Amino acid sequence: MKPKKPKASEPSTRDKLSAAFLKAFQSDFENFGIGAIEKLREENPAKYAEIASRLIAMVEPPLEGFEGCRTPRDLGIALLKSVNINEFEMTEDMIAEALKCNDAFIDQLQAIRAAAEGAMQ
Repeated sequence: MKPKKPKASEPSTRDKLSAAFLKAFQSDFENFGIGAIEKLREENPAKYAEIASRLIAMVEPPLEGFEGCRTPRDLGIALLKSVNINEFEMTEDMIAEALKCNDAFIDQLQAIRAAAEGAMQ
């Protein structure tokens, strides 16, 4: 069975799971905090170093513009930002409309490609 494709205005399953995990992790840290980290460091320094190196590797500066888009919604926001619309002024309808316009643009580009391929034959 194919997974359900999220709507443009919905976060992906990966984003939902990541957000849920991070929220649970934050809650756990708030409850047990530094004590748990200290205990890990003392009882298993190798694991502590492994986790630290993975966390450091994960920390990257956020990508700007279209390169940072991970979901269709991100793309819609980037499209609107490209014409100087402030993210705080954007509505879900505006984002959805931007995605529709982008789809139409891509369709036109594909038609140009198809015409060029036909002319080459």
